[in-house]
Formats: sequence, C-alpha cells, structure tokens
Amino acid sequence: MHPFESAAIKDTPDRAAERKQHHIDICRTQNVESRAVAGTEFFLAPEALPEFSPDSLDTRRPFLGRTFSWPFLITGMTGGVREGQRINETLALLAERWNIPMGLGSQKLMLSDPASRRLFDVRKVAPRVFLMGNIGAVSFNYGVAVDAVVRMTEQLELNACAVHLNALQEQIQPEGERNFDRLLPHIEQLVKRLPVPVIVKEVGSGMTAETARRLFSVGVAAVDVGGNGGTSWSVIEGKRGDVLTHRLGELFRNWGLSTLDSVRECVPVAKVFGVAPERAVVATGGIRDGAQAAVLLALGAQMCGIGLPFFRAVVNPSDGISPEDSLEQEMQFFTRSLRIAMYCSGAQKIDELSSRLRLRGQQ
Repeated sequence: MHPFESAAIKDTPDRAAERKQHHIDICRTQNVESRAVAGTEFFLAPEALPEFSPDSLDTRRPFLGRTFSWPFLITGMTGGVREGQRINETLALLAERWNIPMGLGSQKLMLSDPASRRLFDVRKVAPRVFLMGNIGAVSFNYGVAVDAVVRMTEQLELNACAVHLNALQEQIQPEGERNFDRLLPHIEQLVKRLPVPVIVKEVGSGMTAETARRLFSVGVAAVDVGGNGGTSWSVIEGKRGDVLTHRLGELFRNWGLSTLDSVRECVPVAKVFGVAPERAVVATGGIRDGAQAAVLLALGAQMCGIGLPFFRAVVNPSDGISPEDSLEQEMQFFTRSLRIAMYCSGAQKIDELSSRLRLRGQQ
C-alpha cells in the first residue's frame, strides 16, 4: 500500500458525524470558495424593446421526469447531525413551496448507522418535495453495496439518487477514502437496479467531456458538472487537518475546470446521448444570482444547482430575521434576477436564452 493511502484516519460513525458538524461550522463563516478562471466570457445581448408582458415569462423546466417551476436545484450539502437535520428541513420546505428539486448531503453515515436515518428524513415536514439522495461513488470501494443504496432509496422515498465524485476532497480529507479504481461498473449497476433516475455529480473540480461521455454511456440520467468557482472542499478538509493537510487544501483551492467551461464541454456530449431533459447537464459551482444562471442555461444547462448561498441564508440570517424568512429572501433574489435577465434580453422562455448569447469582444 502506498504511504499516502495508509495515512488516512480510520473512519467511524462517530467520526463521520463529527466531520459533518465540522463542515457546517467551517462553511458558516470562513472563506471556502475557489476562484474560477474561465477561458471565455459570455453575456446575454440586451433587448431594448421586449414586446411582451413580464407576466408572460415562462421559467418552468423539465428535469428527471418532472416539470419544475424554476431551473434551480438545491444541491446536497449536509445531514447526519441535528443541525444538518434542521438545515435540510428548512431547505425542503422551501423546495416544496417553490416546486424545485432538493438534494440531501452524503448519506453514507445512514448506511453505517441506521439510527441516523431520522436525521435525513425530511418527508415528515415536506411530503411532496422532489428529493434526491446522495452517496459517494468511492464508497463502493469501501464496503457500501448497491443493495444498501436501493434500500435507502426506498426508505426515504427518494425521487432520484445522486452519486458524487470527489477525488480531490478525499485526497485531502484526514479520513479520506482515496481509491477510485473501477467505480464505473458500480455506477452502471446502480443505474440498472434503482427504480429512480441516477445523477452523477462532481463537487467543485468540474467535469470534462470524456467523463460525461463515460457516465452517459452507462445510463445515468444527468451529470452535475460541479465546477470550480464555488465551495472548495479541498479548502474545507484542509482546515480540518494538520499543517500539511492545511497547505495541501490551500494549494488545490482553485483546482479544476470552471462551471462555465465544464458546461460547454458536457452539453454537446449530452446531446449525443439524447435531447434534454432525457440526458441533462446541471450547472453547479459558484452560481450566486439568477443573471449568472441565465448565461449557463443559455449555454445548455438544464438546471442550475445552488448551495452555499442557500446554506448561509439558513445558518447566518440577518438580525431579527428567521432562517426561514432569510432563505425565502435569498430565493426571491435568485428568481427575480433570473426573470429580469430573461426579460431584458428578450427571452420569454428559458430555451430562448441561447439565441441571446454573445461572446464579449466578438460581433
């Protein structure tokens, strides 16, 4: 065994729960974002004379067999501890009210500690929410069985299951599971066994066209590019370790492809395997407003994943505002800014945004 592999601390349910609380505490206030370096800069051409009423804007978006009211997805962030349960319940209520999908944080803890199931179960507060489960692909190399994920999906009445790819995070994490050898057959088996769609997501390093091609070839319904530019799990895990771990975390803060460049690589691949939404690309990573989301939608993303802004709205509400009201305000900011971007570029429907896309410096 390579010395770097053996350096990982043995994980346990107690340590996993402690790690999840560490993640919450670090993301609450510290600078954990990467800095995307996109090769090109796109924008939406303005329409000075949009000859239709703002009331006729259509923001609906089909995804994973359902039509949602907005092209936003609450990406999986947390769970497995009491504070994570409270955060997820608040997010689930918003997702149900606004008719958008919601993802749970990694549920590996639930598989090793069945008592933690209640900490992930948000159906009791939001029975109609479109809920996506979450398991790390690398876990299949460390004892997690496909059958266990199938049971988890049934127990929590999940509408879809996300499999996350986080090679960089695992290499930095003190308890990291670092061997990603031959994971694609496990993903293919999960696709065949689960009665719900499978989405495969990166968590901050972006995704290349070749990776998307391999994933679509085994039947996944969507890929979430999880690009550089948003939350850096390298930094988060670095802050949890010793001096060496901290240095490594900072070194790889900006590792990977930007969300924009990842979308540009993966959308053409998705079209080869089927027209969206049957094969979809989700843009996640550093999206901080609806205008930014509009550009990614124009580039072909089917949905845009939002994480840190919603998380911080819940855990850091302004004085005198409840977490629920704080989250509602953040959602209104995203939805209104998207509507303004659509209207002021003359796009009555989301699919019309692509015709308004321009590359800065070119006519």
